[in-house]
Amino acid sequence: MLRFIAFLILFCSQFFSGSAQFFLTHINIVDVEKGQISKDQTVAITGNRISAISSNVPTHDQGRVYDCSGKYLIPGLWDMHIHDGGDQDTRFEYLPLFIANGITGVRDMWGSPEMLALKNDIDEGRFTGPRMVVGSPIIEGGVPFFTRSMKAPTSEAGRRLVDSFSNAGYDFIKIYSTVKEPVYLAIADECKKRGIALEGHLPVTVGLEEALDAGQRSFEHDFGLNRLLLGKEREELDWARHYLDTAKSVKSGEYMIHGEPAHMSPSECHISYSILQKMFRSRAAIVPTLTLFQGRSASGEFMASHTMGLQYLTNEFVNFWKNTPSAFPPEYVQNIEVSAKFFFDKGVMELAGTDVNNPFCVPGFGLQQELMNLHHAGLSNLQVLQTATINPAKFLYRENDLGTISLGKLADLVVLDDNPLTEIAHCQLINAVVLNGKYISKEDIHKILADQKSRQHPSR
Repeated sequence: MLRFIAFLILFCSQFFSGSAQFFLTHINIVDVEKGQISKDQTVAITGNRISAISSNVPTHDQGRVYDCSGKYLIPGLWDMHIHDGGDQDTRFEYLPLFIANGITGVRDMWGSPEMLALKNDIDEGRFTGPRMVVGSPIIEGGVPFFTRSMKAPTSEAGRRLVDSFSNAGYDFIKIYSTVKEPVYLAIADECKKRGIALEGHLPVTVGLEEALDAGQRSFEHDFGLNRLLLGKEREELDWARHYLDTAKSVKSGEYMIHGEPAHMSPSECHISYSILQKMFRSRAAIVPTLTLFQGRSASGEFMASHTMGLQYLTNEFVNFWKNTPSAFPPEYVQNIEVSAKFFFDKGVMELAGTDVNNPFCVPGFGLQQELMNLHHAGLSNLQVLQTATINPAKFLYRENDLGTISLGKLADLVVLDDNPLTEIAHCQLINAVVLNGKYISKEDIHKILADQKSRQHPSR
């Protein structure tokens, strides 16, 4: 941890000293809501806000000028489903990889006191990193999948956990698949009383409409959604309730894939008008995490040769991933693609998330892969951009500050060498990142990556 803190202090002092005041000139601004381009614009940054957008070109005595001729400007990207490294020594090791990939915000789906402290340090300006939304530790049922999750075998235990996590300052309560229906409803009720959001997995014993009525706002990995789309929710709920009542262990993960079809087509999918309206009213969102399923349904050797950014992780970490058994059948990826496209076409909000630090979900690089995966699922380039920009802002009720490039908004921006509306992979052509008003050049990014690589492989 001390090694990381020393690195991060050096990282901050080298690249982010002083308050920013500069101009991005001759830049093409991407409107991520309408899919339009405002050409040859100047964007002024004062402090950490966008202070002007115009066609005028400033003089150098008005502030630092960065000539962005031929470049494209998009809002900063968000990875809406990450996890930290999982142990005290490496928990924050890969923070710079998010910034180097244009990710200016992350949502941590298994929080901890350390992550709350890091978020506070970033908010207070002591460290520079992506904005953070930090969920509570995972709440599971009495028969848990994870050994270090928090267990709620009873309604009273669930309410106590909500109260504790709310008092601790977490941004939302993270619910998991194995919580039984009565306990889930008590947790959801306590969340409403405490004014804290309920987000996470759709529990296997709870239907989607019931969860929406209870106030759950996000549904991670599409778990439990295909059974509804295929008209099998009632029978799968009966199976799940019996399963959790009788299971001595859930380590096999059967609850995650039971009833999943071998092949799912769009023509089989149906959802009621009433459920859609409830999703719209609550701004409920789905996070498909296709990168997770991609990494957990193929062999480790295959993924090791098809995953970006592995050179910035330790050999031990990569080898652990390579030797982790597959958890999902290959057709699972295709099924999630079908449901992701179906929900997006229905107008349901979708968020780009990766499940970072699961096998082959590389910090930063995983989000770039997720954008391509969403496009492969059938979303347009514009729709894909929305899942990582304006949609996270809307989901977080922060669209007045984030998500688009507008006067007065926070200066979280990415300068690209080419137009992402013509090719989503252009999001990888990062020329510069503006993080909370601080300019990070391409040279800075190269050094960030070089330093990260040398820290993970010091003998090279």
